[in-house]
Amino acid sequence: MTYIPYNYEEAFNQQIETLHEYFIEQMLKYRFKAVYACKEVRAGEQLEIEIYPEFSKLSDIPEGARLKRDNSKAQKSLNDKNARKYVNRLIEHNFTDRDIWITLTYGKGQEPDDMDEAIKNMQNYIRRINYQRKKRGLPNAKYVYVTEFSPESKVRWHHHLVMDGQLDMDLVEKTWKKGHRNETRRLEKDEYGLTGLANYITKEPKGKKRWNSSTNLKQFRVRKVHSKKDQFGKYKKVEGYVKEMVKDRSYLEWQMKEWFPEYLFTESQVYYNDFNGMFYIRARMRKRREIP
Repeated sequence: MTYIPYNYEEAFNQQIETLHEYFIEQMLKYRFKAVYACKEVRAGEQLEIEIYPEFSKLSDIPEGARLKRDNSKAQKSLNDKNARKYVNRLIEHNFTDRDIWITLTYGKGQEPDDMDEAIKNMQNYIRRINYQRKKRGLPNAKYVYVTEFSPESKVRWHHHLVMDGQLDMDLVEKTWKKGHRNETRRLEKDEYGLTGLANYITKEPKGKKRWNSSTNLKQFRVRKVHSKKDQFGKYKKVEGYVKEMVKDRSYLEWQMKEWFPEYLFTESQVYYNDFNGMFYIRARMRKRREIP
C-alpha cells in the first residue's frame, strides 16, 4: 500500500482533554478507516514516539494538512517547523554535559548589514576556532549554530552556538572579534535532556533566523513501523493499540514502557481531528542511565 505524505502535525485540532468521554467513544466508533504508523526518533538519550494515521486517499486528509508545492506562508511555516525539529534532534544526538553553549553578540558599529554577512562572520569565526584547535592537536569542531536577527530586539543580531567542549572556554570567547558581551556556559541536561536549550535557540522567530552545522555530526535515527509486539510477543497492527491509548492515559504510559523497557517515560499527549475522527499520539522517553 502506498500512503500519501502529509503534514500530520497540522491535522489535529485540539488536545483530547477538551472532549467529553461520550464523544471520544463516538469518534472511536465512527472514525475513518486508516492505517496507523508509529514513528520512533532516537536522538542521543531521547526517544520520541509519534503515532498517527496514514491515508491512501487524498480526500481523507484534512485540507489544512495537505502538502502544497508552493512558496505560500503555510509551506514556509512547515519548513520552519521541520527545520527546528531537525536542529533540536541534532543537538540531542551529538552533544552532552561536556560541551558548551555560547551566545555571540556584536559591538557598536560592527553589526552585519544582512544575513549573508552575518553567516560569513560565523564562517570566519569557525575557521579561527579550527585553527586554534589544530595548533593543540584537536580535530575540527562539532557545532550547530543559529543566527538570529530581530529588528525590535535590544540585541538585533546574535548567534547561538552549541559546540563540543574540547577547546578552553575562555579561548572560545576571545576568538570572536565582533563584540565582547558574550556568554559561554557548559551544557546541562535535565529530565528532558537538552530539549529546553534547543527549543530556546530555535524558537519561533520574530525576525529572521538561519541555522548551520558542521559536517562531522552524527545523524539521529528514524524508524517507522505499522505493527508492534504485544505483551505476549505477537505482532499487532498499531491501530490495535490506539483505542486503549486514547481512552486510558495510564495504559499509554504502560504500553510505552512495555515497548521500550530501556527508556524512562517522560510525557505524552493525545490530540484529535474532528474532520476525520482520527487520533494523534505523542510520547517522549529518555534512556536509562547506568548507575556506576
